Amino acid sequence: MSATTTTNWTNTGTCPFCGDQLADPGAGFVDHIGENPDCQSSFDVWRENIAGDVAGEWSG
Repeated sequence: MSATTTTNWTNTGTCPFCGDQLADPGAGFVDHIGENPDCQSSFDVWRENIAGDVAGEWSG
């Protein structure tokens, strides 16, 4: 598995960072990044990049 920090997420049933199938698009994604350090790292970078675009940050 090779994670990436640039994505065009067109299928919410797969991880946008590695392409693996998710159990479901919500909790399945959270579980997936919790179990895959490369995807967690890519998610953290993505979130940092968009944090300024979301007024008042966000919960989660």
